[in-house]
Amino acid sequence: MNNNTYKFRPFVFIKCESNVTSNRYRIPKARSGHRIVCDANNLYSFGGYNPVVHNDSDTTDDPVWQENRPLFKELWKYNFASKIWKRLPCSGAIPNELASSAMLLKGGTMMIYGGTGYPFGTQCSNQLHVCNLRENYKIQLVKAKGSYPPQQYGQALVLDGPYLYTVGGTTGFDYTADVHRLDLRTGIWEEIYMCTGRICGEPQGRYRHELAFDNNKIYILGGGTAEEVYGFQEIPAFNLSTGLWENMVTRCDPDAPAPGIPASRRCHGCVQMSGTEHRQTAVYICGGYNGTEIFRDVWKLELQNLQWTLMVKTSFPYAVYFHSVAITPAGCMYSFGGITEGQNNTKRTADVHCAWMCIPKLSEICWQAILFYNPNLYRMPKDKLLNYGFPLEYVNRIDKVL
Repeated sequence: MNNNTYKFRPFVFIKCESNVTSNRYRIPKARSGHRIVCDANNLYSFGGYNPVVHNDSDTTDDPVWQENRPLFKELWKYNFASKIWKRLPCSGAIPNELASSAMLLKGGTMMIYGGTGYPFGTQCSNQLHVCNLRENYKIQLVKAKGSYPPQQYGQALVLDGPYLYTVGGTTGFDYTADVHRLDLRTGIWEEIYMCTGRICGEPQGRYRHELAFDNNKIYILGGGTAEEVYGFQEIPAFNLSTGLWENMVTRCDPDAPAPGIPASRRCHGCVQMSGTEHRQTAVYICGGYNGTEIFRDVWKLELQNLQWTLMVKTSFPYAVYFHSVAITPAGCMYSFGGITEGQNNTKRTADVHCAWMCIPKLSEICWQAILFYNPNLYRMPKDKLLNYGFPLEYVNRIDKVL
């Protein structure tokens, strides 16, 4: 038993330590430019970049790292119940563009789109890959046709039923805010809106922005170019019904320091939480970079009324950008990796942190308390846990790695 007292704190980031004691389950190296997704049980991380990884025993004996350095051609799983990382034996058509791709999870299928190889911009992608996380982790290239988007990186995705939308991105020289759509049923790409700069309301081209979606409008949150960053007072929104861009004026938080909205930034994290249990669709942005300052703040945007709220009880332990965040179905946001220092002293991290973006169900609070007081629960046989009365749903969350 842990002698510390368990306290449920819905708005405090918690550093998740690994309890690995052998090299059998190594933890990922520090990285940036990767992407993560979450389900109820695990966090999955794909790709990433680190030019200064030391040649320790983990890397010198790793042919995959040696072949792809300074990029990480690997898929990792972090199990929430056991707090153990495991590198998965993914295979198949693994893309070579492993930095600043866009990624999302639908059911047990992870979708990976775009991205860049190294040096950045010399090899970009406009291909969609999928990975079945419930079976063999085999990555497959989705065969498509039609009007492909350009090969870029730093794009962003939203999924609307059978349609996958991609917005923006860069070749490393040119930046766009164009909208393309892939019909996942037919494999056909379409040009939905191509920005010309001549129509009022069109957003400026950008990369490393994030998207939100309310079933009618696609909202662009931040992003920028090598020289500029874009803000949050007016948010570009693409209306799927009219096929036009609109500039949506947001409402400031009167209790936050002026101007009451997030500072302009790119390379930030963003998650969206919605569903019948939430009266309003909520979007959270965290961290990021404006070319000079790195941020650690967390902001909430309610899409129903475009109201910003500074989460004063929630902030990262340190400022970070080029990290990746995802949210569980229950509403717990996880962050992994990123750059914690800028300019001439760039430092990357492999830390995992989490915070509740809502008050979870009582069953979730009880489960977190059980794990807190029993950190070695994952070592117990499944049938024994069931005999103790643990619900099968929660027993199945434990990854039996030993």
